[in-house]
Amino acid sequence: MTTVTEARRRLQQHGKSGNWRFKGLMLAALPNSGVSMREVARAWPSSGHPSQYRFLSSNSKYDPVEESERKIVAQPGDESFRLLREFAGQSGMSKTLGAKKPTNIGGHSLGSGVDDYIKRTLFATSTPEEVDILFREQLLDVVMEGAQRRQIARDAADVITVDTRKGDIPVAQDQTFAPLIREGAAIRDDDEEYTTIPYETQKFGLGARVTDEMTRHAMIDVIERQIQYVGEAAENAINRVWLNELVDNAQNNFDTAGTDQGVAAINGAYGEVDQDDFVPDTFVTHPEFRTALFDDENIAFANRAGTDDVIRERVFDPLLGVEHYGASDSVYDSSANTWGYSADGEYGAVVYDRASIHVILENDIEVKDYEDPIRDLQGVNARVNVDAVYSQGRAASTIEF
Repeated sequence: MTTVTEARRRLQQHGKSGNWRFKGLMLAALPNSGVSMREVARAWPSSGHPSQYRFLSSNSKYDPVEESERKIVAQPGDESFRLLREFAGQSGMSKTLGAKKPTNIGGHSLGSGVDDYIKRTLFATSTPEEVDILFREQLLDVVMEGAQRRQIARDAADVITVDTRKGDIPVAQDQTFAPLIREGAAIRDDDEEYTTIPYETQKFGLGARVTDEMTRHAMIDVIERQIQYVGEAAENAINRVWLNELVDNAQNNFDTAGTDQGVAAINGAYGEVDQDDFVPDTFVTHPEFRTALFDDENIAFANRAGTDDVIRERVFDPLLGVEHYGASDSVYDSSANTWGYSADGEYGAVVYDRASIHVILENDIEVKDYEDPIRDLQGVNARVNVDAVYSQGRAASTIEF
């Protein structure tokens, strides 16, 4: 026979890493977890009591005080609104759980501490169906946590969110000079010329490999990792589409011809872009190029630190004023060129103006909304619709070995 103390011990154990609410809800809902839903409800921390969240101190992702103050606001029509409305009329549960009642926060909206809401839902429910309302929200968070681990393109490009699979993006002319105007003449405002660049997003997706054994034995940490994996895979798809476009359609190239392949190569590609009247602010590198770069003794002098810390720690401030992002060998998969830096003709890096390369997202990473996600974890999948396009290919230069 389990106890509330045992449920609290297990909840705190799972809370030391990862998404603690997601894992706590699995602990409550999976049939073979060893603790009941009501025991987990009693063990769950109460909103507004930071001392009950001290177990999160070793979890680098969460601040105990911030977690104790996290709120939920539900509008009429939200799945959570009905549950909050029912809880607002109950008095005995507050004393039993130490959870404050939901309150009306203006209009028809109801507000509550997130964890008071979770405690009440777990305690009042004998089946997982209503817990799924909580679970869906945390499920998406776990997928996005996995995506953030692999995030490159979103940081290293101009991201545009669209609501159609195909379309056009308006682009202003890139070289504009105000004309000479004689005294008293009107200033014209109709000289700006716009063009458009077409896009067409492609759909990428992957499902989580959550086996019956994982669910049957309540392997909560493993399940979380598998669901994070689909987020990583979706984000990697975004990175691949972006890097293929970045390398294949850059209209400038700096060929090192086998010499000065470190800092001087970055400077040379910078000059190619600069000569076309763009200001490069970003460069992305292949692992072999990064190795060559850190072998270059000039990097200590080019870096603002002026010391060898950058070489020893493999981290530097923006080099020559250009921000760096590293991409793996496997991110690039186009057959148009070779992404590498060990043989003649291979491209090891791209220097570019970030505002001129666009990642097009039709919405963002999505998770299929199952009616019963806790008992159908095998079906969890993430998908994303993405394209990448240059508005000006002259704003980028590859670096050739």
